[in-house]
Formats: sequence, structure tokens, C-alpha cells
Amino acid sequence: MERIVLDTAIKFGAGRYRQGVGILEEVGGEVARFGKHVMIVAGPRAFAAVKDRLTASLEKAEVRYEVAIYEGWCSYESAKEYADKCKEMGCDEVIGVGGGKIMDFAKAVAEYAGVGVVNVPTSMSTCAPFTCMSVMYTPEGGKLDCWRYEHELDAVLVDSQVIADCPIRYNAAGILDAMAKRIEIQNGKPVMRLEENKYDLFTAFRMAEYTYEVLEKFGPQAIEDNRHHQVTKALEDVIFINIAVTGVIANITKSFSQSAIAHSMYDGVRTLFTKEASQALHGEIVAVGLFAQLHYNQLSAEKEALKEFMRGMDMPLTWEELGIPGTDENMAKIEAYLIDSPYVAPGEESLARLHEAVYQML
Repeated sequence: MERIVLDTAIKFGAGRYRQGVGILEEVGGEVARFGKHVMIVAGPRAFAAVKDRLTASLEKAEVRYEVAIYEGWCSYESAKEYADKCKEMGCDEVIGVGGGKIMDFAKAVAEYAGVGVVNVPTSMSTCAPFTCMSVMYTPEGGKLDCWRYEHELDAVLVDSQVIADCPIRYNAAGILDAMAKRIEIQNGKPVMRLEENKYDLFTAFRMAEYTYEVLEKFGPQAIEDNRHHQVTKALEDVIFINIAVTGVIANITKSFSQSAIAHSMYDGVRTLFTKEASQALHGEIVAVGLFAQLHYNQLSAEKEALKEFMRGMDMPLTWEELGIPGTDENMAKIEAYLIDSPYVAPGEESLARLHEAVYQML
């Protein structure tokens, strides 16, 4: 059962956000604002990349730490298990270190443990470090639901050099995941007007238009700089857009209606094709789903430009490249999954457009 908190308050993200070269050396002082004995929840590769600098910073600030390496999906079962460990060790704060799944997992662990969380992302692959919710999965990796929280995160701390040293695949996926907001908020509409939408959704859309413009213009340069492990203005701009600004967009809508068919496609892939697409990243699946979203929005003319943009960043462009055979049977499965989503309007014209849309990913 999805843990939806019907809270009218908009929670914008994190009480503190810091970004720049050398931020890892500042983590200890930042975390000491919230706790003195922390549990570090991290992916193995991510922790290896930051271990020496992170632990030295904590020790300098006299913050005790316990390290919990996690490689699984963000599930309720695992979050509860790690939260119990957190409480048993007497930790009073959680630090998440890693990519999107770990960011969500750290938030879930902290929620179960009744403590705050500081996220230290090692890629800009999603806005998960900044959002007041966690995407939850089964232990096997099937999409389950979302757990929305009644409060913001304590802090998000981004070391730009760590992002510059991250494999470009993760950062490229993050750019497309951020660009998706503008296309998905338009769900089913070629034009958005304030008169026809709630103030929060329309505000999120206008912010998403800005992020799309910046990422389209500077995203390729940021990825090129990423290839050379260089922290440049382009990369700094894109990091801020991907993590903080896109996170605010999601939080303004309480993570409702800021995603639509492309993210529902992601949910369906994780549910129906868990094994086949196990190696595909969140942003890669969403990006391919954008071809279907554009068609459903009656904006198919934008497809080729988006495809060329993605090709320039070495991203997958089809279901086959995600690991899923593009058969009529598989198209029918995802179409049936999407029909049950809240983003597909009833009616013959809408359903016909959806049927055409799913074939845009071949």
C-alpha cells in the first residue's frame, strides 16, 4: 500500500544545500549541526570513491560514524532492517552516500529510525538527493510505490569534483531525467496555460521550461567536461539544475503530476521486465519513454531533436538498447500497464494515441 501523506504543506527539499569543489571536507562540520554519531549508508563503489575524504572530515568534526554498505533495492524490508541497526548502534543521524537508489534508501532508513538525513550524492543521475520522498521497490527490484515524508531533509552536500569524476553514463541519464519534467508535466497537452492548471503545477512547469532550456544548451558541454573530469561553469550549472532545481520542481507538486507517461513507463519496466532491464538506469528508461510521452502530448515533431541530443551523450534510444525485446507482445504489456495509470485519459482518441505512442520507442 502506497504511503501517501496528504499534507497540504509544500516542502521544498533540504534545509541546507551546498555545492562546490571541496565540499567533502566540509561534511563533518555540516553533519555536526544535526548529530554526533552517524550511520553512513552507502553503495560500495560510491563509498570507495569518497571514503578517505569523508571519514577524515567526520573525524575532524568529532563525529562518530558507523558504515553500512548496501547494494540492494530501496525496499521497506531492507530500510526497516538497517533502521533497526541504526537504533541499536545509537546513531542520531543518517548520511546517504551514492546514487539515486541509495539517496532514497538513506531517507527511508532515517524515517524508520526516527532521525534526520544528510545526503551526499556521488552522481547527478536523479533529483532523489533533494526530494521529500523515496521510490520504493520490492526486494527483487520491482517498482512498488512511493513513500512521501512530512518533513524536509536536513541537508544535501554536493562535491562538484566527485560528480566530475563520476562515469558520464550516470550524469547523462540525470540530464534526461531532469529534462523529462517539462515534457511530462504537459501530459496530453501541446500547450500549458495557468488558467487551466493549478498554481503549483503551472509554477513547476515554468521552472521545468527553464531547466530544459539550460540543459539543452549546456548539457552536452557539461558531459564533455565530465569526460575529462573537469569542474567547469557548465558542469556546475547542470549539477545544480539536476539535483536542486529539479528536486524543487518535484517537491512543489508533492511528486504528483510532475511525472507522467515516461515515468509510468519506468515503473512498468521495473515491474514487468525486472530482469531484462536490470542494468538500465532510471534516467535511461525515462528518456526512452519520452518518445512515447511526446507523441501522447501531440508533440511528435520534437522527437528527432531529442533523439539527436541523446545520441550525442551516448544514451540508449530504443527498448532493445535497454535490454527489452521490442516485440508486439511486450508493447501490449506496457500499453496495458499504462492504461491503468492516472495519466491516460479515457476515450477512444486518447487510447488510440497511447497505442501509437508505445511504438515510438522501437
